Amino acid sequence: MFKKKKKGDISTTKTERIDTRLSKQFSYSRSFFHHIIERWGVKVNGKVVKKSYQLKHNDDVEIDDVRRYLSPVILDEAPDIKIPVMLEKEDYLIINKPKWVLSHPKTVREIHEPSVVWFLYHTYKNLPTIWNFIRAGLIHRLDKNTDGLMIIAKTEKWLEHFKKLFQSKSESKHINEKEQTELKKFYRATSYLTEEGKKFIDWIHEFPFMIQELVIAKLPHTMSKIWITKIIEIVKKTDTTITLNLEILTGRTHQIRYHLSHHGLPIVWDYLYGDEQETEPMQLTAYKLICRDPENEIVTVEI
Repeated sequence: MFKKKKKGDISTTKTERIDTRLSKQFSYSRSFFHHIIERWGVKVNGKVVKKSYQLKHNDDVEIDDVRRYLSPVILDEAPDIKIPVMLEKEDYLIINKPKWVLSHPKTVREIHEPSVVWFLYHTYKNLPTIWNFIRAGLIHRLDKNTDGLMIIAKTEKWLEHFKKLFQSKSESKHINEKEQTELKKFYRATSYLTEEGKKFIDWIHEFPFMIQELVIAKLPHTMSKIWITKIIEIVKKTDTTITLNLEILTGRTHQIRYHLSHHGLPIVWDYLYGDEQETEPMQLTAYKLICRDPENEIVTVEI
């Protein structure tokens, strides 16, 4: 969101068209700002202006919340990327999201970043809530540098079905109830095996093992709550790393990343809960999904 700009924030040493100056300042196209200006979303010195207005030094420029101005014209500028589709039915599909691809843009500032939403927008024009900037058939999300399986609904009816499955899992009070929910999400993580992590793994006498602890995500305005991660098994172990299969019984942001790091097992190349200097893709993959679809079929997809 663009906030009100104080005098001098958008400065120029000579007169310049406002659409040209804004496109330079914020790295979006002139047509993007034409769309906003035509809807009175830009004011100079307290007055709405035309796109041909000549911006002068020390003009006071205000830009409204641009999210309300997004339209198919603007969305067409978003990157048209390809994402593997692992299963496609008439009313839903399961995709394999690559690393470094957003699930959905959080703000208009991310409009030019590759995302699942842009893939869906360019490929499936009639998805439920497709005209919503944030969502387009999305039911759940993965972190930008986590790859793996995601369910996408093609119709409003099936969107509601899958939402109810997620809601049922979230609202279940006990672990047994959560495990019986007909929606299961499995992850594979490769972590650094620190001394603390070795002690934690040695302390676990039997798998599967439940981590039922607070998640304190490194996000602004987050609420700390107790969430549950199940360590199913050890896939591989070396002197320095360990690969684990896990299932999440709750869906807290950064849940697996925080839980593993908290026990001395930071995920390899996790820059947020490990080494801030990491630049390689984090070794966390949503490798398996099991769910009951609206036609009462149990669907299993694994990569």
